[in-house]
Amino acid sequence: MKLSEVRNQRILFTCLNWGSGHVARSVGLLRLLARQENEIFLYCSEAQKNVFECYNLAVTYVLGEKFEFRFKGDGNFSKEMLRNRRAFRKAIKQENALAGELAMKHQISLVVSDHCYGFRSKNVKSIFVTHQVQLPPKSGFIAQWIHKSWMRRFDWIWIMDKEENRLAGVLSSKIDRSDCIGWFSRFSDVKEEIEPGKVVAIVSGPEPYSEQLFNWILKNHSDKNLTIISPKTYSPVSENVKVISDWKQADTEILSAETIISRNGYSTLMDLKFLDKKAILIPTPGQLEQEYLASVRS
Repeated sequence: MKLSEVRNQRILFTCLNWGSGHVARSVGLLRLLARQENEIFLYCSEAQKNVFECYNLAVTYVLGEKFEFRFKGDGNFSKEMLRNRRAFRKAIKQENALAGELAMKHQISLVVSDHCYGFRSKNVKSIFVTHQVQLPPKSGFIAQWIHKSWMRRFDWIWIMDKEENRLAGVLSSKIDRSDCIGWFSRFSDVKEEIEPGKVVAIVSGPEPYSEQLFNWILKNHSDKNLTIISPKTYSPVSENVKVISDWKQADTEILSAETIISRNGYSTLMDLKFLDKKAILIPTPGQLEQEYLASVRS
């Protein structure tokens, strides 16, 4: 089912709450779905809603709890996923039951899930949104098999990439019942006024990796006139460093920056396609996807 064909539907939409990237990239997709005269019911946590509300989206919010990963921060994501496997499987079952209940309650005709494996309904056409159809080459056969088996439970897959210019490299290779839908960013329709020399650092990702990035930025770049966008201040900062957490203010800071410091998550790479910025990108230690994307970009 092509994205352009989705019109006059009652859509139930949700996105992964691992960091802020999935929320950020969903803004552009939700805007497009609304322009195509769809009625959207957005299932999200209170924290996600606080972000989405900054963009005046034409949606009806449905609030609920989202599964939270618990990470040690040791840089070994394979072990991190193994430690979470039982809770993850339980969360997938709960998501599946919840999506079915909400689809019936709101008379949904289409479910769209940005990388939430369990958020689908057996009674309603369900679409999985991802840029990562294939896991990174070093992920191993078992992880690849599980990932693809979960995706194939959906009726269709929307790949956030362009078929002729793949930002995600081999990760976004098409499979059966899939379609490339292009790049999405909340910055796609805005104008920049760049301040020469301005550096803005963006702290994102799950804990404790976000805290590690915050401290790395302070250690390596606090001599500059620096603005850090972060959910909280993890360590004391000097007078020349400003820390902000408000999303509207953060977007203004990003638009005026000459240089961005950030993790190189895929949502950030899509943002940079719409922004004329220098970038210093730091992969999350041990996260094979970000390490692969860094190698593709270089």
